[in-house]
Amino acid sequence: MARPRQYDYEALRSASIEAARQLLEEGGPTALTARALAQAVGTTPGTIYNLFDGMNAVLLEVNRMGFIDLARAVDAIPPGQDSREWLVAMADTYVDFVVERPEVWRGLFEGPRVTDQFPVWYTGMIEALIDRVALPIRALEPRTDARLLAEELLVSVHGVVSLSASSRLDLLTRQEPHQLAHRMIDRLIASIKSGAA
Repeated sequence: MARPRQYDYEALRSASIEAARQLLEEGGPTALTARALAQAVGTTPGTIYNLFDGMNAVLLEVNRMGFIDLARAVDAIPPGQDSREWLVAMADTYVDFVVERPEVWRGLFEGPRVTDQFPVWYTGMIEALIDRVALPIRALEPRTDARLLAEELLVSVHGVVSLSASSRLDLLTRQEPHQLAHRMIDRLIASIKSGAA
């Protein structure tokens, strides 16, 4: 009788998350199946289901890594510069992240919403991203509702990158995503300076 295989479950879990990210990047959401993931890490689909509470849980863990990567890229932008330059650098970082890794980005915000309750860490990472965007807005005009304006700017830029990631932006405009994001920032700053925001 064959002895059951022994696994280092933490190592296998980490390897599975990284393999899932690669599958997602290479083939999109349809490529991320239990069978493909098991094959990628040299185990069985049953073991994958023992490690994670379903494939949605695997995707959430890939999303966690995506949010961490995005947060690190945004945090690498030196603060304290001119507010417009700071916002432009953030927008460029966001657009570049999507352009370079569209399938990972799609995993963060697209796909089936299987629950109304996302994990606290998931919503917390989105909140932290909004807070980062609010910093240069607050520096520009401390009396404005920087958090609300950051939400609006992020939603606007997000719409641009969403269209770009799905190769649909060219249906609406010939402008590229960076240009559109910069124009949104300039409009926001003009609105703040005029007192309209």
